[in-house]
Formats: sequence, C-alpha cells, structure tokens
Amino acid sequence: MKNGRFSKGYSLVVREQDMTGFLPAIAEAGFDGIEPTFVAGGLPSPENHLVEARRLRAVCDGLGLAVPSMRGGRVPWTTIISPDAGERARALDHTRRACEALAELGGSVLLVVPGERTPGIDLDTHWHRVVDYGRAAADIAAGFGMRIGLENVEARFPSSERDWLALLREIGSDRIGLYLDVGNVLWMGFGYPEDWIRTLGKHIVQVHFKDASYRLSGATLHAEIRQLLDGEVDWPEVMRALDEVSYRGWISVEPESYRHLPGRLPRRLAADLDELFKLGTGGT
Repeated sequence: MKNGRFSKGYSLVVREQDMTGFLPAIAEAGFDGIEPTFVAGGLPSPENHLVEARRLRAVCDGLGLAVPSMRGGRVPWTTIISPDAGERARALDHTRRACEALAELGGSVLLVVPGERTPGIDLDTHWHRVVDYGRAAADIAAGFGMRIGLENVEARFPSSERDWLALLREIGSDRIGLYLDVGNVLWMGFGYPEDWIRTLGKHIVQVHFKDASYRLSGATLHAEIRQLLDGEVDWPEVMRALDEVSYRGWISVEPESYRHLPGRLPRRLAADLDELFKLGTGGT
C-alpha cells in the first residue's frame, strides 16, 4: 500500500498477447498488481491452471506486479445453484482448481459470483444452495489460507445490503465475505454504495471501482456502466465510508477497454485512483 491505505489493482481477462503488451502498460502506469480471470481462453485457464499460473506469475514478478486476487469466471454463475448435484459438485471443483492456481500466483482472495437468478429456481432454494456452497468453499479456501469474496453483480443475488448481511451471517465463516463492486450497486438500482459499505464494512473482502449511471425519466430507465469518474457514483462519500469502516487493502478497477489505443487507459485510471485515494477522512 504505497499510500498507506490502498493498493491499486487492475482487473482483466489476461490473454496471451497481454503478457508482452498490456501488462507492461499496467505496470508502467503505476498499478501495484493485477486481478486475472479464471476462464477458458484466459491465463490461467481451468484446463491448464497450474502451468499457466506459474507462467503468469513469472511475467508479473518481472514487471513488479502482485497478483492479490483472481476472478472466478463464469462457471459458478450457473453451477452453484443448479438442480443437478453433479453441477453443484463442479462448482466446488472449479473453486478448488482456482485456489490452486491463485496459490501459484501468490494471491489470497478468490472472487465468486453466488449464482444467477434463474427461472424455475425460487429464491429460497437459491439461497440455501449458496449457503451450502459457501460453507463447503470456506473449507477449501481455508486449506489454501485464502478467502472467497462473493460479488454483487448483474446476477441479482442478493439484491440489498441487508440480504447480503443475512447471507454472510448464515454461511458463518470468516473465509467468506463480500467482494464489493461499487459501480454495480448503483447500476442495478440497489441503492447507494456508501450505504452498502457502512452496513457491510467488516464483511468486505476486497473492492472493485467502476462508475455507473442510474436514472428514471418518466417510465424509461437509463442505467449503464461507465468509466471511472464518468458516472453518478458519489466518490467523496464512498471514500469517506471506506475510511469509516477502516477498509485497507486492494481496490481494483474493472474497466471496459478502449477500442483504440488501449494502452492509454491504465494511465488514465491510475491517475484517477490516485486522486480518489486522497479523498475521505484519511486523505492528505
């Protein structure tokens, strides 16, 4: 934490060409680390996770980039809550393989989406399957000295900070917490991220920063993800809330890449994070 409070991370799907192209641009921009994604076609992939994790670790070490965390990919979105017991077992196998890869990368937080609201699976069933997954995944994470952060995304589960609090309490493990995406709270119309931070503070494992807009015009809803500082998130209030709950650690951007000259984006985002980190009661 170069500023004493937060470290700057860059979340992405790492492709082969990024190893010599985009990752150096991230390092040169001043990011402290990256957050890769455990997905087919990415590095590392579930198909060849240990070898690819070692390769990525070597490249990141050479660039001075840490790998504190990893996104778990799309598999958990459907398998955690599947009616098929074999698919639910697949969710745990995927989690175990992801933890193995993350251990090779030197990280300690695995991001997992706790299932997507699905027709034919009622909320109560969804809830109990996530609790079962969370308790089993906590044991897997403990074996690697890691934590799992369940993320609030467009999967729409849970949909309020109160429900998140109840879910995490029912799972009942310090190994399982919330991976808070600030922009997703506003984008989904689920209130204000600063309120989520104050309610869930001690349960927040790690944080994603992106911006969003959400507004009603008559009967028309306008909601979209935006680049950092291009939306309606109240960033001064978000930073104050993070200081109030004494959050310290990694904050990672999760951007859409520029269509042209993508290597310029890390410089912009690193500068924006530096300014955001000055806000709040802990700022200078």
